[in-house]
Amino acid sequence: MMRLGEKLLGIALLLALTGPLYAAGEGKTSKPFDQSGVIVDVHTFFKAAAGQQQPATTQAGPADRALVTAEGVYAFLETPENQKWLAGTESGSVVQVKGKLLEKGALLHIDALKATSKISLDLDLAGLRNAPGKKIALKGMNKCQCGLDVADLPHSCALGHLHHLEAEDGITYNYLQIAEGKEIFLGQGSHFKSVEVQGRLLPGHFLLVEKVEVD
Repeated sequence: MMRLGEKLLGIALLLALTGPLYAAGEGKTSKPFDQSGVIVDVHTFFKAAAGQQQPATTQAGPADRALVTAEGVYAFLETPENQKWLAGTESGSVVQVKGKLLEKGALLHIDALKATSKISLDLDLAGLRNAPGKKIALKGMNKCQCGLDVADLPHSCALGHLHHLEAEDGITYNYLQIAEGKEIFLGQGSHFKSVEVQGRLLPGHFLLVEKVEVD
């Protein structure tokens, strides 16, 4: 019969082997999302970005919108699926969104979107809108969805090679396409390159970019 010490050693070895595998898988999948809130034009929503030149777009896409709820601000991944759901949904619309959330990027994939009259009384729209943001300097890789880690979210560059900052701190940040953010969002001179971004961090992992250095 196996002695107690041998059993304990066997258990310890098993944990040593399986533990890292489990840890490596943590946070690699999205979480179910079901919240009601307000669709906003993200480039005019934040007061901190007031006075900045706005993107010259004829039709708003997923990168131009955000969902503001009682839980926070969420960006939409730039995919054809999200584009279809958001088409015809005007800024200021109160909606219920069901889908998947990648927490490390505050990024949403929409499975269903519908108009609703129900909204949480805890939604502090003014507080989020007036958030001054936090001065930051972040290093990481500027990636489009061809290589951006979005776990199990459906992803595609069919709408263009639109970039996010995959930072060294493990968080994915979303660029506002204003000030210095337009070129880095499009990857002009920074496609899949190491970058340092200085600016202001706003709710929803949105970055108001003030300076970019490309390695």
